[in-house]
Amino acid sequence: MSEGFFAELSADLLHHGHSVRFRAKGESMHPTIREGEAITVEPVKPSDVRFADIILYRAEKAVIAHRVVGRRNINGTVRTFLVRGDAVKDHDKPVADDQVLGKVVSVERGGRTIVMDRRTAKIWHLGRLFVYRIKRQINPFGL
Repeated sequence: MSEGFFAELSADLLHHGHSVRFRAKGESMHPTIREGEAITVEPVKPSDVRFADIILYRAEKAVIAHRVVGRRNINGTVRTFLVRGDAVKDHDKPVADDQVLGKVVSVERGGRTIVMDRRTAKIWHLGRLFVYRIKRQINPFGL
């Protein structure tokens, strides 16, 4: 399945109120989401997106799931979100309201489901992220 077709299908399903479940590609959200893990995304209104949520958004012919690290209001009406992967230092290009497709609500890891909306999941995320970044500073090449 091409990325463009997958992006269109996901956008259409989420737009009509359905959840989507798929396997994550890439390492940009490590350690929160690892390559090949199943993630579930539910529709979300941009006005309901909060700091530290992981959103699925449209970027050209692909979809990307990254964490919200900031939000800007422009002219009091149009919002843009600042997002980035947990494993990268740089932000993505700002994400406009109309690019937001949904919010990651769970990740399946090792036969169990991790619910992302719970406060404990966000605390675990911050702890894992802290440890991961310390490890990268001590040993940046993973040797």
